[in-house]
Amino acid sequence: MSRNVFDNPSFFSKYMELRKDYNHNDLLEHPGMCSLLPALKGKSVIDLGCGYGSYAHEFLDRGASSYLGIDSSENMIRRAMEDNGGEGIEYLRLNLDDLSSLSGSFDLAYSSLVFHYIEDFDRLLKNINRLLNPGGILLFSQMHPFVTASPSYNGYFEGDYFAFTSYPEEGRREGRWFKEKVVSYHRRLSSIINSISNNGFFIERILEPVPSDDAIRELPSLEKDLVRPTFLIVRARKDYS
Repeated sequence: MSRNVFDNPSFFSKYMELRKDYNHNDLLEHPGMCSLLPALKGKSVIDLGCGYGSYAHEFLDRGASSYLGIDSSENMIRRAMEDNGGEGIEYLRLNLDDLSSLSGSFDLAYSSLVFHYIEDFDRLLKNINRLLNPGGILLFSQMHPFVTASPSYNGYFEGDYFAFTSYPEEGRREGRWFKEKVVSYHRRLSSIINSISNNGFFIERILEPVPSDDAIRELPSLEKDLVRPTFLIVRARKDYS
């Protein structure tokens, strides 16, 4: 298994410090994801790129019968088992490129801000489709294609202006986060939608979250999301056939 950037002790420590404060995830992405969650009573959930399992208990509190968190980072899985374990909760260290090795069936496949790091999106969707029960839901968020488009990927604004370039040019992007190289993959919105439709899913909802006035007061930097969206959220259903 290739080394995950979160297994760099310094990077992991800085990331965990960042998550202690209110951020875009807490005030914009997660509320958007929650607004599209299906009813979970008695349902089985797989969390793809679960990190430290921060949502595991929330799923069970909503009535889920079981939760499986998947992540490729040894540090994340260790922290998840220490801080967010319990009855009905399991964790597995596995790269999402290797989902074909996983067996089982689930009612909800959930993924928060991971898919833009996956090179072969179609293969990922095929594997998720195989793991879902008929009529199962795929709910995922990723960085919006307006954000991933720029080859620099380090800063999305130059001063007060949004830097938007290279949108048609799909493929690999490299940036820096806590001075570490981070690789992501840009896909046009049309490519994302077509891949989902071509791999056995019906798209039910698409959301580009906009911050509330209260969220902006809590985190003023969210005001930039009134200029362009940071996140794309998609809810899709597996074909019943």
